[in-house]
Amino acid sequence: MERKFDETFSTMMMERSRLQQVQRAYDQEMKKAQFVAIQNAKLQHRVKELEKQQAQNDVERKSLLIEMEKLKAQSSTKDDCVSTIQIDALRKELEEKVDELQAMDTLNQTLILKEHMSNLELQDARKELINGLQDIWSDQDLCGIKRMGEVDEKPFRDVCFQKFPNDWELKSAELISLWQANVSNPIWHPFKTEFVDGKLQEVIDKGDSKLKELKSLWGEEVFKAVANSLLGLNEYNSSGRYVVPELWNFKEGRKASLKEVIKNMIEDLKMLKSVKRRR
Repeated sequence: MERKFDETFSTMMMERSRLQQVQRAYDQEMKKAQFVAIQNAKLQHRVKELEKQQAQNDVERKSLLIEMEKLKAQSSTKDDCVSTIQIDALRKELEEKVDELQAMDTLNQTLILKEHMSNLELQDARKELINGLQDIWSDQDLCGIKRMGEVDEKPFRDVCFQKFPNDWELKSAELISLWQANVSNPIWHPFKTEFVDGKLQEVIDKGDSKLKELKSLWGEEVFKAVANSLLGLNEYNSSGRYVVPELWNFKEGRKASLKEVIKNMIEDLKMLKSVKRRR
């Protein structure tokens, strides 16, 4: 009984230590991601306001140029002096607008640079979250890590279980390994371009000989598993053709936003704290 108690207590302490490490990592990444997201939103708002102001200034500058041309066309010998004064006044106003536009353009370029740097920070935060959460989150969570380009193994196992009930595990492992290698082969390019919703996109070429043979031998679900992994790699790593981890919203089947990931992390933290209190 004492030995069993000691083992249980030791396991609980190790789990507690692991949970504390996870919590600290969550806290750090959440703070960083929230700060960068807020800064990026502010920068985007300022850039939009500047673009509106710049457009307004452009309109005013063009209007001034038109007025100057009208005055020049309407000027006569009798009122040359008055026209000259008016043109000079407009020219001065136009020069002020040009100076204002140049100042705004400089500020706009600065903000665009800051926005670019902020986006880079967001990408870095996203990478850190992916690296830190790969061994913690599973595909059972609302948000998690999806390995883009990795072949879904379930359809292979299902079909092998039906065809080879005695040694289905070995057969499915061989088949999965073969098709993961095929998907990762940069020489094989079973895609074609066609218009989808008015946009030219690369889609799976169902007439590809390998894919036709795959579908014929192993069925629709296995074909879909390979096609989806090909599409994922083509989108995320078409040149390297190796598996890339990505933050993913499994409920909606799409890339997860940092906001969604942070929200999910907060919910996980609340659950972990609840577990710790019960223990």
